[in-house]
Amino acid sequence: MLNLDFLCMKAAQDMMACQGTAGDKENVATAGLGVLLENGPYGLMLFLESHSKTGIAGRYKEQLLALCRQELVASYLSGGVPTSSDFQAVTRWLCGLAEDLDRYLFTKRLWQQTLTYARYHAKALGEGSGANQSEAQGEKG
Repeated sequence: MLNLDFLCMKAAQDMMACQGTAGDKENVATAGLGVLLENGPYGLMLFLESHSKTGIAGRYKEQLLALCRQELVASYLSGGVPTSSDFQAVTRWLCGLAEDLDRYLFTKRLWQQTLTYARYHAKALGEGSGANQSEAQGEKG
């Protein structure tokens, strides 16, 4: 049995391993989640590709695709999930995936859960660092 929620949690945690502030990471996750919900996986990949120069969006794109390359997930999606470095391959893969609505919506749901976790994880990182700063200032005073 495969715990898909665990895979989403792990991918969201891996998303945080990039340069940038917790606020920027939360903003990209929130904006990406909005695009995903409104426009689907293809729209999300377009959004992340157009913002990938920041590093955060590029990392998110890599991790979402890596989630789909997990052995049992990839076998269900029945198609070679490309690496994020080749955007044309990602586009072709998503077009093929969209031919099967169940698999396309499955991918959308996985990515939705992952971005939701990433958003909250980034928020927790931001709040955690703020709490640590308050404690450090309290010790000085």
